[in-house]
Amino acid sequence: MTETDERTAKTGRDEPMAKVIRLPFIDAEPEASDTTTAPEPAAPAARVDMTKPAPAPVEGTVITADEWELAEDAEGDAPWIHPALRTTEGRTARRAYVQRQARRRVRRWVARQRTPRGIVPTTFRGGVRVQRWVRGVEGQNADAAKQRAEMLALEATRAARRAQFALLQRDAKKKAADVAQQESSMALVQATAAVSSARGKFFQRAAAAYLPMAGIDVAGFVFMDGMVGLGTGVLVNLAVLARVGRRPDMSPEELEELERAEAGLPDRFEMGMTPRAFEAMLHEALTKEIGIAVHSLQIFPRNWGFEIQVVLKNQTPEKLSDNLALLEACLPGVRTNSALLQQSAKARNECVLRIPGDDPWKAVPELPYRAPKSVTTHELHKVQFGADMSGRSLALPGKRTSAAYIGKPRSGKSTMLRARLDALTATSDRIIVGIDLGSYGSGFGPYRKCMSALARTPREARIVLEWALAVGMGRPKLFNRLGMGMNWEASPANPGITVIIDEFPALVVAAKSETFADPEEGEDKPLRLDELVKQINLTSAKSDVTLEIASQGVTKDRVGANTWLAELPVQVMCPCDKDDIVQIAGGGAMAQGWRPDRLLPAMGDAIYDASVAYVMAGGDYCEPIPYRACITSEDEADRRATERAAAGMCELDKASKAFAPGVTLPNPGGGDPWEDDEDEDQEETLPVLLQAIRSIYRSLGDPSGLTEDELFDALHDVQPDTWDLEKFATGDARMTKGAVLALVLDKVLAPRGAKWAKESYRPKGAKSTVKGYRLRDLKRLVGEGDES
Repeated sequence: MTETDERTAKTGRDEPMAKVIRLPFIDAEPEASDTTTAPEPAAPAARVDMTKPAPAPVEGTVITADEWELAEDAEGDAPWIHPALRTTEGRTARRAYVQRQARRRVRRWVARQRTPRGIVPTTFRGGVRVQRWVRGVEGQNADAAKQRAEMLALEATRAARRAQFALLQRDAKKKAADVAQQESSMALVQATAAVSSARGKFFQRAAAAYLPMAGIDVAGFVFMDGMVGLGTGVLVNLAVLARVGRRPDMSPEELEELERAEAGLPDRFEMGMTPRAFEAMLHEALTKEIGIAVHSLQIFPRNWGFEIQVVLKNQTPEKLSDNLALLEACLPGVRTNSALLQQSAKARNECVLRIPGDDPWKAVPELPYRAPKSVTTHELHKVQFGADMSGRSLALPGKRTSAAYIGKPRSGKSTMLRARLDALTATSDRIIVGIDLGSYGSGFGPYRKCMSALARTPREARIVLEWALAVGMGRPKLFNRLGMGMNWEASPANPGITVIIDEFPALVVAAKSETFADPEEGEDKPLRLDELVKQINLTSAKSDVTLEIASQGVTKDRVGANTWLAELPVQVMCPCDKDDIVQIAGGGAMAQGWRPDRLLPAMGDAIYDASVAYVMAGGDYCEPIPYRACITSEDEADRRATERAAAGMCELDKASKAFAPGVTLPNPGGGDPWEDDEDEDQEETLPVLLQAIRSIYRSLGDPSGLTEDELFDALHDVQPDTWDLEKFATGDARMTKGAVLALVLDKVLAPRGAKWAKESYRPKGAKSTVKGYRLRDLKRLVGEGDES
C-alpha cells in the first residue's frame, strides 16, 4: 500500500511551509470495499527495507512560472539571474540594478520638470483650462460683442467729428455719421445682452468648478488641525489641476520631439552610448530620413565603433550605398566619409554597416620585426603588413603574383608600398629592384639600402627593365633542366625577382619623351619603358618575375594606354576616384561597398585616411573591407634596412645570368642619391675679372659704387697692359672706357647666365645720384649676398 501524507508544517520561525513526504513503496492499490469477495491472487509485493531511514523532506520556496520569464529591460543592462541559481552575487547585482534604475527615474523626473510636462507647467496649464471651461463659448461671444461695440463706438465718434468739420460733401458725411451711430447703438444692445446671458452661465460653471475646491480647503482646515489641513487641501486641488493639464498643447512634431527627449533618445553619436540607444538612432535615420525598408537590425559594439548587421525588406543595399553621406548627416558626431558598407555574401538583401568612432585604427599593430632572410616566397601570403579595424591581418601573396597600388596624391600608397617592402626585403629567395622616376628613389624610404638595384633616371630604368624581361623570358628554358615543372620555384639558390615601381605615371611620361635612332636593317626598334613593363607582366609571371606598381590612377589620362594595370590579380585601392573603381572592379562594385572614393587623403598635417585601402586579391580578400598599413618609425625602418643590407642580398643564379650577360644593375644598395651631381655641388671658381674687381672695391673701402670711368681706371692701374684702350681700337675708331668695360663684362658673365648693368647709386657725401656699378650687385655676383 502506498500512502502519501501532505500536511502543513511550521518552521521554528512560525512560518508556514509546504512539506511533502513520499514513501518509497510500490504503486497504490485500490481500497477494499465493504462487500466481501473472494480474494484474487496478486503479484508478490516488493520488499521494503524498513531499517533504512526515510529520505529527508524537500523544503523550499515554491517558484512560480512568472519568475522564469525575462522582464522588460529598456536600457539593456539588467543582470539576469536565473531564479534557480540565486546567489549572493546575483542578489548584489540585482540590488545594484534596482538602485541604478531608481537613480535613473529620479534623474528623469528632475529633467521632466524643465519640460512642458513638469509639475509647475502642468498645474498652470490645468488652471488655464479650467478657467477656459468656466468662461465657455458664451463668455468668448460676450467678449467679442463687447469689443465690436467699442470699435463701432469709436468709429461713430470719428465719423461725427469728420461731419462736423467737413467743408466738402458735408451732407454725405453727416448721413454716414448717422448710420455709424445707429450701428454703434445696435452693437451696444447686442453686447449688453450677450454679457447678461454669459454671466449666468459663468456663475453656474464657476460654482461647479471652484466650490468643490473651496470645500476641500475648508474641510481640511476644519477637520485637520488648521493650516496643515488647509495645505493638504491646496495640494489636492493642485493635483486635480495637474491632472487636467497633463497633456501639453503642442503640435504632433513638437510632441514627438518632447517624447524623444523624455525617452532619453540620443541626439549625437558617441562611443560610450548603449547599443539600444544607437539602434533607435540608426533605425530612425534609415527608415524616416533615407526611406529604406528595414527588416531587422543587429548591433554589435566593437572597440573601434559599431558593426550593424542589416537585413533589408525586398531591397538591395544599392540605395543605402548611394546615401551614405545622408546617413552620416543623420548621425551627428560621425566623421565625414567614415561610414562603411559591405555587401553580405549570404544574401543579396543583407549587408554589414560599420560606423567607426574617433580612432577606428587602434587595433592596427606596429609593423612587425622580421630578421634578415627569415621569410620565403612561399610564406609571403602570411606575412602581415596591414590590418583592418578589428585587427585582422593583411598579407598578400608574392609568388608569381603582381600587384597594383592605386591612389590619389597623398593617399598613402607609398606608405603602403614601404610596408610591403618591409616584408619583401626580409625574404631569403627574392631579388628586389626598384624604379622611381618621380621622386628620385625617396618613395622607397630607407629600404632602398637593401635593394639589389635602384633606377632613378630613364636610362637606369631601361637597364633594369630590359634585364628583368630578358631573365623572365629566358627562364622557361631552364624549367626541365632544374626539375621545376611548369613554373619557376623560388629558392635561395634560384631566387625570384620583384620589380617595385613607384610613381608609374612619371615612367609613362619618360617613355613618351624617349627618342631612338633609326634601327639598322634587320633590327627591331627598342621598346618604350612602359611597353617593357607591360611585356614583363605578360610573359614573365611563370618565371617568378613579378611587378609591384604604385600609380595615381588607372585611367587613360593618368597612365595613357597602360590601363592593363586594372587587370593585375592584386588591387590595393587607396583613396582614389570613382573612375578608377569602375575600371578595376566594375560598374556595380560601389553598390556592393567598394567605396575608396569616400576615403580622404592626407591634407597638411592631418592624416585622415592616408594608407587606408580596399584590397581585392582572390578569395581571401573579396569583401569590401578597408585595411590600414602597419607603420614604424623612420629610425626603426632605417635600422632594419641597414641590418638586412649587412646580411647580404640575394644574387641571381648563374643559369639566369646567361640571359643578360654583361649587365650591371644601377645603384645596388640604393647608391648615393647625389653622387652624379658632385660637380654641381662644388663651388664654381669665380672669373679672374670678378676677383680683381672685388679686390679693387675692398681696397677702396667698399664704396657703394663706382662709375664706369672710375672702375676702368682702377682696372688699368692694376693691369695696365690688359686694360689699354689702344688694344680695343678698331681702325681709326676708338672705344670709350664705358663701352670697353661693358663689352668685357658681358663676355665674362654671359656664359654664367649673369649680367651686371649700371644702376643709380649715391656716393658717400654726395647729394645726388650717379650711374655706375654698385657694390651690392657685385656681392650678388660673387656670392656674398645682396647687402650693400
